[in-house]
Amino acid sequence: MAFEARDSVRAQAIEWHIRLRHGDGAAWDAFTEWLAEDPRHAEIYDEIEQADLTIEPLLSKVTFLEAANDTDLPSDSLASRWRWWGLGGGALAASIAAAIVLVPQGSTSRYEVVTGPGQRQIVTLEAGTQVTLNGSTRMTFDRKDPRFASLAAGEALFQVQHDSAKPFALEVGESRVEDLGTVFNVVRDAGEVRVAVAEGKVLYKSQKEAIPLQAGQALLDPSSAGAIRVTRAPIASVGAWQKGRLVYTGEPLSQVAADLGRALGIRITVAPDIAGRPFSGAIAIDGTGPDQLRRLMPALNVTIEPEAGGWTMKSAGAGR
Repeated sequence: MAFEARDSVRAQAIEWHIRLRHGDGAAWDAFTEWLAEDPRHAEIYDEIEQADLTIEPLLSKVTFLEAANDTDLPSDSLASRWRWWGLGGGALAASIAAAIVLVPQGSTSRYEVVTGPGQRQIVTLEAGTQVTLNGSTRMTFDRKDPRFASLAAGEALFQVQHDSAKPFALEVGESRVEDLGTVFNVVRDAGEVRVAVAEGKVLYKSQKEAIPLQAGQALLDPSSAGAIRVTRAPIASVGAWQKGRLVYTGEPLSQVAADLGRALGIRITVAPDIAGRPFSGAIAIDGTGPDQLRRLMPALNVTIEPEAGGWTMKSAGAGR
């Protein structure tokens, strides 16, 4: 790819990276078409995404120096700055570094990884320990302590190398999940915590109690004052979203909607009268976004209608 052409594609990749943070189904469809135009598009987009992940942990420690009257610039001028980052022959990270000044603060080895709607990210902490973040997930890790992680929001699948001398510890709000040699999945959504174990076992510690979980078991810790519930979980369903499948055995539609939203990159709200309705079945995510939602309506016995900022799931009789 010629020098000028590569810079142009890098600028396009930066714009796509920004757009997709709040992109709807149409934006994701257009992005997919852009990727398909040239295999090098995906390569350059990955470079931009990795640079963004590298810079993200530094943002809390920097001050951006802005020229006078920057706030008066029209939006197209601001957008041109983003395009400029991809030009001039320098790496994206170097361009950003030239625009910021580090503010001396207490040094920290912790860093944050954030995925946008519909995105996934794999973080390898040490040999045998890997975390896969689902879409719309925010996590904190520690460069000096590969046995630590914190889940602020979203969903992640953990494959952990067991070390009895130093157990892997995941913080989830005020609760804690300790690995006892395992593969497990954790969701934190609207204050609710869900844990499911595929291999080995974990120990879930909350302010309420400490509960051991074996392979094939799942736990629900509600955000309310309700009791923690332990249920059976088909091992094949634990972290199945990583392979494009969502499996349910009587979970409420509110959970189904949240899982679909993370997988498809679409915000879905559920009408209160059906939020608790149980659903059993398997959903294969095909990447078609809104079109898949429409096809799912008969299986879920609901209507799913577009509304400002997302979609709403209602009773099947509500919209017809």
